[in-house]
Amino acid sequence: MLVDRKLLLSFLQCCAASQIQQGAPSPPTAVWLLRSLHYRLDFSCSSSVDLSAQDQGEALCLTTDHCRAISSVLKQNQHSTQLVQNQVQLILRDCEVEDRALRELLPILHIVKLSPSKALLLQLLDLVCEGIEEGLLRHTESLCRALDGELDLSETRLDQKACGSLALVLEHSEGLSELDLSHCQLTDHHLQPLITHLHKVQVLDLSHNDITDALTDRILQLVSTNTSIHTVRLFNNRIMNSTAFLTDKRFEIGINIRS
Repeated sequence: MLVDRKLLLSFLQCCAASQIQQGAPSPPTAVWLLRSLHYRLDFSCSSSVDLSAQDQGEALCLTTDHCRAISSVLKQNQHSTQLVQNQVQLILRDCEVEDRALRELLPILHIVKLSPSKALLLQLLDLVCEGIEEGLLRHTESLCRALDGELDLSETRLDQKACGSLALVLEHSEGLSELDLSHCQLTDHHLQPLITHLHKVQVLDLSHNDITDALTDRILQLVSTNTSIHTVRLFNNRIMNSTAFLTDKRFEIGINIRS
């Protein structure tokens, strides 16, 4: 069943209101709705029915009430047999969400498969890092699980603050299969807070950045002392001497010719 994303929000708000009024832990209406949607809550532009609509292709602004309704419906039904067997996909690729509203989604990250925009992913990294130690660990684990172990920030400019948040998430994460930081305008300075935590990742893509020979020794040491790292891509950086990387097949570096 294809449902326009704005209509979907209305359905979810009605389900959430019904749960509050009935006081029932698992009212069937929400489960039926999720089943009819094949367990996909898709708020991307692709879910808009009217292709001629004026707002087609524009970002959907999710309010605190919207996010609270999404969270409420999923939390109240998380123990439903059907939801346990079918992980709900939460697709937020074409959405704008303020921090206050995005916080409403943190408690349900562990029960969804999340497809966010790169901007929302950066927001989530910052929000996760706001919590105290216990909350930080819990939300970091939930976020990594929701992303299916793949953290893709490629083609996103990362400043020092974003790198600090990412470093904190990496510190408290386990089982990340892939971290894509290609085309992120990363310099040696940006990479400094990250490098001690990159052993948490199996496949690391640092291609098309501004990393220089100054970090060669640290990168080599990182990989040589961590057998959990399978692949490190360093294509098209500012590394002039790539000879040292050729002795370890886990490096993919090619010829770095950037000036």
